Amino acid sequence: MRSIRSFRADAGGVRVEPALPEAIASSPVPAAVLLPDRTIAEPSCGLTRLTGFSRNELLGMPLFSLLEKGRAHPEAGRAGSWLLTKDGGRVPVTAYIPEGPRIALAAFLPLEGEMALAVELKAARERLAARERYIEDFRTGVFRMITDLDRSESELKGALERLGETRMQLVQSSKMTALGELAAGLAHEVSQPLTVIKGLSLGTLRSLPQDSPSYEKLHLIAEAARRMESIVRHLRAFTRSEPPAMKPVNLNSVARDSFLMLREMLRSHSIETSIELAEVPSISGDPNRLEQVIINLVTNAKDAMPKGGALKISTGTVDAQGKKYARLTVEDTGEGVPAELIGRIFDPFVTTKEAGKGTGLGLSIAGGIIKEHRGEIKVESERGRGTAFTVTIPSA
Repeated sequence: MRSIRSFRADAGGVRVEPALPEAIASSPVPAAVLLPDRTIAEPSCGLTRLTGFSRNELLGMPLFSLLEKGRAHPEAGRAGSWLLTKDGGRVPVTAYIPEGPRIALAAFLPLEGEMALAVELKAARERLAARERYIEDFRTGVFRMITDLDRSESELKGALERLGETRMQLVQSSKMTALGELAAGLAHEVSQPLTVIKGLSLGTLRSLPQDSPSYEKLHLIAEAARRMESIVRHLRAFTRSEPPAMKPVNLNSVARDSFLMLREMLRSHSIETSIELAEVPSISGDPNRLEQVIINLVTNAKDAMPKGGALKISTGTVDAQGKKYARLTVEDTGEGVPAELIGRIFDPFVTTKEAGKGTGLGLSIAGGIIKEHRGEIKVESERGRGTAFTVTIPSA
């Protein structure tokens, strides 16, 4: 084995101080003095501790046999590599290996601490990224929560407004119920004097000759009393709260009876009325409840014509799928129904009237009654041109 001293004569005039091998041998830094052929001439005690090889084992050992794959990749005089240990392990190092065929000093910087630091740094970066994602998610969640709160506040405000409107409608409905009860009581009270007037006028008529000057006047009184008695009878029947009593019904008769109570109301509101009753098949129904449908539809039409207008009621027969249906149509020349309400016009509390002027229950009740009769009610409307409600009920 050649030593540095024995190599001195072949070093081409290179001088190596005798103190250098002793200084390297005692150094705790992993290093080695290399001969020109890159064999180890003197290892440091730091290199023996790092690799586990003894000094004698390292003397004369090719340096690259200590490096994984027998080589390093120099870059600016250094290279990253793995230094092999005696027990078969390996240690990450940065190797400083001078180039050229001359005596040189190789040094190794263990990277275990740096790798641990790199691992810790990577973990810290991942924790930071996770924290940033958490903060971003939290911020997004907070913004979403604020948005949801704003929307909920708006919805709550709208619900409170609708609740207030519903309360007013219910109060109005309660008033209408009380008014109906009052009308029923009034009709009962009026029926007795009407009976007296009718009876006296008819009795007096029978005792007078037809050419008597008073006969025509008494006849008018008796006829008016009869009409009033019929109106009161229908009013009492209409205000009674009873389960539906289905029986054969002629829709034309129901329409005529309804107008005993409606004709004067329509005239007082400057509404011209035309009634066209065609032949209709008999249906199974409750006359009182069907009258309520007609009254609700006509009243709704009257409210849609505050300055007057024209109302037309017609009946007829519809043939569909081999079956006959009785048809009733109520048409007005009023303001029409807004397009956004057409699909909900039969829902409870949906109304086109101003607050306090309608309960929004009339059409809902009418739709429910027609369903009880296995029928169908449809609406066609055009803003400013009027509205038409068509009821069809299957024949009995």
